[in-house]
Amino acid sequence: MDLKQDIKSNKFGTYDFSKENSTNLDNVSPGEYNIWNKWDKLETVMLGDHYRSKFFDDIKNARIRSALQRIADETQEDLEYYEKVLNDFGCNVIRPYLDHNKGIMDYIDNQGRGKYWSSGVPRSPLQTRDMQFVGGNKLFHTHYENGVSQRFFDYNYNDSVDIKEQIELDGIFAPSYTMVGRDIYIDQYDCKLRDSQLQALKQNIPNLRVNTLNHGGHSDGCFHTIKPGAILSILDIQTYQDTFPGWDICYLPNQSWGQVQGFTSMKEKVNGKWWVPGEEENDELTHFVETWLQDWVGFVEETVFDVNVLVLDEHHVCVNNMNPTVIEFLKKHNMEPVHVPWRHRYFLDGGLHCITLDVKRNGTQQDYFPERGDTGVIDYGTPYE
Repeated sequence: MDLKQDIKSNKFGTYDFSKENSTNLDNVSPGEYNIWNKWDKLETVMLGDHYRSKFFDDIKNARIRSALQRIADETQEDLEYYEKVLNDFGCNVIRPYLDHNKGIMDYIDNQGRGKYWSSGVPRSPLQTRDMQFVGGNKLFHTHYENGVSQRFFDYNYNDSVDIKEQIELDGIFAPSYTMVGRDIYIDQYDCKLRDSQLQALKQNIPNLRVNTLNHGGHSDGCFHTIKPGAILSILDIQTYQDTFPGWDICYLPNQSWGQVQGFTSMKEKVNGKWWVPGEEENDELTHFVETWLQDWVGFVEETVFDVNVLVLDEHHVCVNNMNPTVIEFLKKHNMEPVHVPWRHRYFLDGGLHCITLDVKRNGTQQDYFPERGDTGVIDYGTPYE
């Protein structure tokens, strides 16, 4: 299967690749990839996109239609606000391709089956970080997603490194790679790092040290390196004395869902996978989502979205919730929170970090752990307790 050709030919029918439907790149120099960590000043970023409310116009059931249209409208409001924040901090913002002329029935055939995805309607190109990441001066594709991948083909195809052509489709997903100067941390929770991946990384990122982990999920949902010496983390990870010796860790407890009104009653219906406040008794919506939108939802009961932040520069961090523990930790490290509302993270299965992809930051490769020398792959085993 030639996925590059499938994307360029629009085989999956999901996206309109005309330049009219996306932010142009006039202010962005082609091929300028530069990411060595998560905290240097952010200069270029891709921000995801979602279906507009008219996408759902053909749904006959009013309770389903109105709920999904409300989600769509509020998501667009939040994305527009997020883009304004990014622009205000001097970031060039790239948006993925998305055909706003299509409706939901374009993906369902006359027999009530998905035309392109067996699980129903494909998700929008919202989680831009899921399929690719920038390491050093290269873009690495771990998987392909039409609207996002094609956008980067236009940005600069020649400087992308296609890991997936060297491995099977079920490789390690992009959010499991974390750059920290010379070191890259790779979570192997879903797939062991293959030799072909390792060689592609080492050949294209100079002086690289590889550290393998097993935290049990996407790295940006487990820990976040907000600056040298400071990490936001879920409670389960207790091995930072080895992976980040001497760094200050802010542990965030799991969401206390038992205290959240409405979630408990919905949890039994959807097994804790998703939640839309105000729609707990909308059984028609529940059935529709479980039938047609399975790819849109994750497992929010186990997600700590307050870890999933986006650092703008050495003093500013985008957060979706003014968590007092996070705010105090940021203050301790001379950083300020920038509140960005993201109302439907519990349905769309992504935080502020998930729906962006760092393309260029103003920084260079640094060695934060020189005592490690030029070791090869460092395996930290299974720190999940």
